Amino acid sequence: MEIRVIQAPPDKRKAKPADESQLGFGKIFSDHFFTMSYHTGRGWHDPLIEPYRPLQLDPTAMCLHYAQEIFEGMKAYRGKGG
Repeated sequence: MEIRVIQAPPDKRKAKPADESQLGFGKIFSDHFFTMSYHTGRGWHDPLIEPYRPLQLDPTAMCLHYAQEIFEGMKAYRGKGG
C-alpha cells in the first residue's frame, strides 16, 4: 500500500524545538498528520500524510448529540448507601 504525501510549504512549517527533552503530549504539534479511510468490505485504504489543518466533522457525528461521548465508559453502581 502506497502512502500519498502532501508536504506543507516551507513557509508554513514550524521551527524544530530547541530542547527535545521538553517535548510533551499536547504541547508541540507536527506540521503534518496522517489520515486513512476504512470501509466494510474494502478495509483500510487511501493512506495520506498531509499538512496540519482543522479536522472536518460531520454535523451528524454521534459525539455531537446529547453529550453521549462525555459519558462514554462511565458506569454507575448501586450500593448499600443508595
